[in-house]
Amino acid sequence: MVLSIVFKASSKVSTVAKLCHADLLINMSDIDGLYTANPRTDANAKLISTVSEITPEILALAEGKGSELSTGGMTTKLRAAATCMASGVDMVIANGGNPELLYDIADGKPIGTRFSSK
Repeated sequence: MVLSIVFKASSKVSTVAKLCHADLLINMSDIDGLYTANPRTDANAKLISTVSEITPEILALAEGKGSELSTGGMTTKLRAAATCMASGVDMVIANGGNPELLYDIADGKPIGTRFSSK
């Protein structure tokens, strides 16, 4: 099922994905995905390509609002990912500055960070 909705709150859209029995939620953001540290302040930060469990260590990587354009920050995105994963829905965080990435994500290419429910 493909569902395209624009929400400002990741937690709301993850609930919609759950209720619709979606296969995948794509969260287009102002960042490429989840990093090992804040890439805006740490040049050594590495993109995490796959997360299979939301652990306290993963939650510790979130730092509130990321930029002036963001509305919730990584903490909200991780909560949404946890909701999706618990419902059997995968979620991807990818950079919304390049909407053509949606085609690659739909084709299963490793774009951004995929939160795998399996």
